[in-house]
Amino acid sequence: MMTHRLLFALALAVVVGIPAPVAARAPRRRPIAGIVQKTNELTREVEIVRIDTGTPLSFIWISRTVFIAKTQVVDAAILDPAAKVEVICHQPFFGRPFVTKVTLLSAPDRAL
Repeated sequence: MMTHRLLFALALAVVVGIPAPVAARAPRRRPIAGIVQKTNELTREVEIVRIDTGTPLSFIWISRTVFIAKTQVVDAAILDPAAKVEVICHQPFFGRPFVTKVTLLSAPDRAL
């Protein structure tokens, strides 16, 4: 009887000790095109209206976010209202949506 318990405990330890293969899921990343509505440089917040659905999307940019205009790296000053942009947006399980790349598709007309 004691050997059955010992054998069961040993078999249970082996089964529990074998790790199951698990794939980690990274935050979803997707390109989104939209038109800039509002920008707050102090809090690094941007609100755009999606071109495909017309719904507003709010996100923040982080320290490693890259801003591109005319194939050159620029700063966040390209986020003028009415600018057409494409962003690579990440929506993590916890926290706010953030972007890692912002590409200027067209600049708004500016009065000189």
